[in-house]
Amino acid sequence: MLKCWAPVGRGNAEAIGERAKRLEDRGYSGIIGNQVYGPPWASLAVAAASTSSIELETGIAMALVRSPFETACAAIELDDISNGRFTLGLGTAPQTWTEDFFGQDFVQPISRLREVIEILRLVFEAAATNADSIPDYCGEHYQLSFTGLHPNFGANARQVPIWVASLRERLCELAGECADGFIGHSIWSRWWLIERALPAFHRGAAKADRNIEDLDIQLWLTASIDADPTVAARRARGNVAFYASIPSYRSYFDAHGFGKLFDTLVEARRSAPLDQCVELVPLEAAQTFAICGTSDEVGQEIENIAKHANSICVKPPMWGIEVRDASEQAQQIDRLLFG
Repeated sequence: MLKCWAPVGRGNAEAIGERAKRLEDRGYSGIIGNQVYGPPWASLAVAAASTSSIELETGIAMALVRSPFETACAAIELDDISNGRFTLGLGTAPQTWTEDFFGQDFVQPISRLREVIEILRLVFEAAATNADSIPDYCGEHYQLSFTGLHPNFGANARQVPIWVASLRERLCELAGECADGFIGHSIWSRWWLIERALPAFHRGAAKADRNIEDLDIQLWLTASIDADPTVAARRARGNVAFYASIPSYRSYFDAHGFGKLFDTLVEARRSAPLDQCVELVPLEAAQTFAICGTSDEVGQEIENIAKHANSICVKPPMWGIEVRDASEQAQQIDRLLFG
């Protein structure tokens, strides 16, 4: 049975708790908390305290903006708070965000993320076995000594599952090689999923001699619903305008034939706000990177894509859309998924 997940959203503790409980009662399998305007742990801790069975996931925790040991400790703590319901969604995030917003280096992100995962496993293993010490780690990017540390993570610590969020093939391959699963980007096209992402994921698993059936695939989908498919596509243009202005995403858009559009949007965003750039996005691009159409059309496409996943998170367009419109879209998506 396909599992449906949903964003935890923002707000005070009461609002987050009420939403989490509502999603649990509605039948959602999991809640996702992201990281941009705050660390991903706090909202999920509130959600954990307000629920009893729904799973929790960071979507995503930015791997390169904090110490791997801090990430490990936060994951173990949140898993303990939620009684073993937590999955660590981990990703590199865009280069500009890591360097400009957080002031951290973005050198060799793939190999660095591999080392982060190795360190996480090292700490998780020590915590799960109640070991007397944690072995030192000496890698190309991280050299950590745990001499003098007495592990004291509690009796319920375990190997927290790690899912790697991916846009392009190298991260998909890394996820297959050393993570417990992977998270598909919300602007993936179906063509990219089937022709590029999944084959890369399988290559990574084969390289490490892992059984692909043991790994999770969670797909994030952007859906825009309207009786008029053109109106639905117009609503999704803001997502393209936002993501196509991230410099490191150019190769992805170019692979779909939108390299020139990408260059246009990057240049436009240097002097104009996002809302003024939406009109530069053709409907064809919106329809490529989001599921747009009538309720029946969107439902059928979600069903087609979901065949390739263990779980999905379907969200309305996030950028260049009015709050009320986004809320109405979220309600339509909920009805589509649960009737």
